[in-house]
Amino acid sequence: MSLSDIGAVANLLSAIAVLATLIYLAIQVEQSNRLARSQSRQRMIEQTQQELYQWIDNPDLREAFLSSKVPSAETQSKMHFFLISAMRQREWEWFQYKDGIINKQVYEAYHGVIALHLGIPRTRKWWQTVGRMGFNPIFVSEVDAFLERQPLTEKYYEDIRRFDSLVLESGPV
Repeated sequence: MSLSDIGAVANLLSAIAVLATLIYLAIQVEQSNRLARSQSRQRMIEQTQQELYQWIDNPDLREAFLSSKVPSAETQSKMHFFLISAMRQREWEWFQYKDGIINKQVYEAYHGVIALHLGIPRTRKWWQTVGRMGFNPIFVSEVDAFLERQPLTEKYYEDIRRFDSLVLESGPV
């Protein structure tokens, strides 16, 4: 075996080593991407649960959504900060979608909650006046376009109120 044959074998082995390294790195990147997607979805679930717990634990907040009466200043403040937090979460999800961390189906499922949060005249007015301040302008434009296609969801809240009344009258379902 000549020196040039040994060099050719060494080149072949180094090419195989580079290929193996690239395959290993591709696997690592894919695992990292899966982990990032999983962590994003976990955060989305945790935020959604937090919103639900705020709703459950705060009768004033529920009343602000369910009642046609003008809420007290304190209740309006609670609603304001609840909506800021909820919309900030939707903006974060939007960024995750735009960055390719979450797919379109997951994004649209969570994005649909905006129709509920901003589905009554009181919250639509909040969004159109003070709610949009401080959010990414492109996100705001997309929310505005989304809301134009969404009917008000007052019936949803009326159904909740009716269901709550039934439960109180007849006991747990």
